[in-house]
Amino acid sequence: MATKIEIPARDADRTRQAILDAAQQVFAEKGFAEAGVRDITARAGVNPSLVSRYFGGKLKLFEAALDAVLDARLMTDLPRQGFGRLIVARFADEDDRVSPLPMLFRAAADSEARAVAQRLLRDRVFEPLQKWFGGEGADVKAARFMMVSLGFFAYRDQLPLAEFAGAVEPRLRRWLEEEFQAIVDD
Repeated sequence: MATKIEIPARDADRTRQAILDAAQQVFAEKGFAEAGVRDITARAGVNPSLVSRYFGGKLKLFEAALDAVLDARLMTDLPRQGFGRLIVARFADEDDRVSPLPMLFRAAADSEARAVAQRLLRDRVFEPLQKWFGGEGADVKAARFMMVSLGFFAYRDQLPLAEFAGAVEPRLRRWLEEEFQAIVDD
């Protein structure tokens, strides 16, 4: 009588998430054009063929990795009253989120990745913000919000200024809070 050998089942969700996490790191560090599937899968500790299996290729993996970190609900789940204070606290004090900014900046060098990034920014951030603002001028409010946010994250993460390192300098923090609140209140 043959003995059945138990082979541990693969955890597809965990493997897929490991690839996504590694992709976010590698795309943020190297950009889409310079990132290789082998770089990503080596960091994830998986076989390169799994990228095709789970994502269909490098561009689709980039799309999934960026999509996973773009979420307008980080803004739109906050109340309008006190929004400026709350959004600055969320942006400045919560360091456990993956920032999409390096992936977005570095996607610009590749036309396909840039098109994916632009579409996702519009679909996952701009349009939900525009809807949340509502009414006349909602598109301008959403654009203003994105411009101020981009400036904050660019100078905190990509081109670091001392005033954004650690706790945001109190006068600058107050200005940011007022600016974000003015966007909501206008």
